Amino acid sequence: MRQKRKDVILIIILIAVIFAILIYSGTTDSVKIISSEKEKVTFNQRERALIREKKTITLRIDERLSYFDTGFLEDYLNSVLDVSGLRVRITDNPKNADAALAVVDEALREQEKNMDFTSPLFQVEGSLFVRTDADTSRRLDGICLKGMLTDEEKRALSYNGQSIRLKEADSVREVVALAEEEGADCILGDQTAVVSVLKEKGILQQYEDINTDFTKQNVCILIEATNPFLYSIVNKSIQCADRKQLMVQAQEKWFGISEPLVEDSRYGDMAALLLIVFAAVFCTFFVYYQSNKNLYSELTERMKQLVASKQEMQTTFNSVSYYMAELTPEGVILDINRAFLNYVNRECMGKDITEVLQFPRKMREELQEMLRYTGNTGKRASREITMKRQILEVNVFPIMSPKGEVEKLLFMASDVTGVRMAERQMLQDNKMIAVGQLAAGVAHEIRNPLGVIRNYCYVLKTMKDENSQAQAVQAIEKSVDTAGNIIDNLLNFSRVSSKVKEEVPIVEHINSVISLNKGLIKKKQIFISVQCEEDFPVRMAVESFDIILINLVSNAIDAMDQNGKLMVRVQRREGEFCVEVSDTGTGIEEDILDDIFNPFFTTKRTTEGNGLGLYIVYNEIQKMNGQIKVTSKVGAGTTFRVILPLGMEDADEQRKL
Repeated sequence: MRQKRKDVILIIILIAVIFAILIYSGTTDSVKIISSEKEKVTFNQRERALIREKKTITLRIDERLSYFDTGFLEDYLNSVLDVSGLRVRITDNPKNADAALAVVDEALREQEKNMDFTSPLFQVEGSLFVRTDADTSRRLDGICLKGMLTDEEKRALSYNGQSIRLKEADSVREVVALAEEEGADCILGDQTAVVSVLKEKGILQQYEDINTDFTKQNVCILIEATNPFLYSIVNKSIQCADRKQLMVQAQEKWFGISEPLVEDSRYGDMAALLLIVFAAVFCTFFVYYQSNKNLYSELTERMKQLVASKQEMQTTFNSVSYYMAELTPEGVILDINRAFLNYVNRECMGKDITEVLQFPRKMREELQEMLRYTGNTGKRASREITMKRQILEVNVFPIMSPKGEVEKLLFMASDVTGVRMAERQMLQDNKMIAVGQLAAGVAHEIRNPLGVIRNYCYVLKTMKDENSQAQAVQAIEKSVDTAGNIIDNLLNFSRVSSKVKEEVPIVEHINSVISLNKGLIKKKQIFISVQCEEDFPVRMAVESFDIILINLVSNAIDAMDQNGKLMVRVQRREGEFCVEVSDTGTGIEEDILDDIFNPFFTTKRTTEGNGLGLYIVYNEIQKMNGQIKVTSKVGAGTTFRVILPLGMEDADEQRKL
């Protein structure tokens, strides 16, 4: 036991030491500059010969450094390489470059494996400057220095929980100028350069430096591996140079600031390191002691919480009205709730659920298929099972193991008989309302041909002139045809309440449905336009589609005064088609657009509407596995867009296992 305690103590001490070393290492920067005196750098014979031959090396600049002033970079680099005698010239032509100055990350090291990377020259630090008067509770607009972030980093950038929409500019001065011009909320760019420009413009106090350091990266010179002597000359010069001091001098000369882009190496004092180690060991011992002291009580408390949580879940499991059962992947019952037990009214633990549930044979086969589907795919299976006196909505959910495999199944069923009966009754009521609304218009249309027939029957009785009689017969025949067309259209709308699907030419059918409102359209002098590049056949449940269209057209007519415009546009797309119904009516308030599909919600007077039309439209579209969208502007009109699959199968039929 004593030896075990000693081993534990040694492990704790080792962990503490490692932790302290990590902390200490984290205090040193990745750019290591030894400011102490060093021996003057020496070059071998081959290196000296190369220096005499080249005298000048040309550098191309990474686009991520394009915001830096070329004169500033050349001045600083010449100072660093002064000990070698080489001069630096920055070129715009990459073909003539001896080397490249670039921001170095892991992606670049992977990409440029044929290049040697020198010691770091300096660091670039990107900071976020937020305007002090900006509203940070909403999405922010900002100006970003080009090349500072990747596209992925831009999308992920946020402040105060709000995303930032960025616009890019080529230089720091352009970034600041554009931010002032557009009143941007923030500026993203090189910290030192941005501070310099803000000071120059006298607006530094208007921005807060968040100092996120999200782009703190080293800048190195890249030289082809085939030129080792040039690399050796440059790298020796960089390692020998006091880069911090040289950077301060260059910044003072070019920007009038002295904040270095190169950070000093910090060598910790041994006493400080020992203090850190001692503190870490002490804290570790204290935490270890306290954790041991409280371990038993904490474990006991968590066990109590676990038991209480399990009891609570069991209570919830038993109290819900759904018929619920926990199953094996093969469908054997492991556990049931009270509602399920009351439903089956017999012992069922350890039995196959398809045998326990007294479903007809076809329904049992459907349930078995649902269980197999969920067990094999790990996806939910859902279906309505209709029996003689009951309709059940059945769902099978997977319960996954930590390894991602289906460990158990959860069976849930609910009695939706009352709901479905109410929906059917509501649908039937709405059909009757729609037919009643149509009757007035149809009656008006039929009166006209009937009046003509009555008049010409009188002519036939009183006139003996053969020409007059022939004209009367012709007029009567024409009126009979007109009345027959009206009746046919009405029958096409109101026939069948079944789900039988028919293939119809869509534009022709739409015109037929619209004609049922011909009387009201004529009375209000409404201009109607049906637009489609070409008529095309659609297999669909005609009754459902007619209910949708007649409600949308009727609402559009009601929303318009005299001389309004009703436009129906039909578009065919891959696997689906779209019907748009637009009007120039009063429009719908934006704050109630989300409510218009709720039952009994209406903006009409109670004598003019019951609030069921759009609710029925929405439900019919759902049954047809489609979508409906609405846009409206008060005083300008409303557009309903109905998107339906070309095959027009019901959602229930498409819900395959």
